[in-house]
Amino acid sequence: TFCKMMDKQDEMAALGLDFGNLLFFKETGEISGEVWDVVLYSVLAQDPNLQQGFYQAFVNGDGATKQQYHQEYFPYTLEAMRTHVDDTLRELDVLSAKARSYDLATHPRVPVILQHNEFVKQTFLRVKAGLDAM
Repeated sequence: TFCKMMDKQDEMAALGLDFGNLLFFKETGEISGEVWDVVLYSVLAQDPNLQQGFYQAFVNGDGATKQQYHQEYFPYTLEAMRTHVDDTLRELDVLSAKARSYDLATHPRVPVILQHNEFVKQTFLRVKAGLDAM
């Protein structure tokens, strides 16, 4: 499923990625490498020189340099990823509670919305379990 990083559109565009690249895998909770790249690129925005170095490694396909950046800044990307997942889980709970308050006669799509929210929640819980184990 999409990782729901709506606030990272500028970073995705800079790296030539889109939502189709940024995935959390439902069955395993795995996170696509592109998600880690976007989050790291966002974290490195605090130092434009570091961000530019990572960008160059990314666009040039320099996997070794990219990996060095990921290793050095892993605690920061992990924290950012955990925050995103926790915030999304809280938001899903709020949105689902709100949806449950609607009258089904006037809002017949509520069950579909709740089913989707539950699917996303289960995926994010698997991702959270993986992140918490790191």
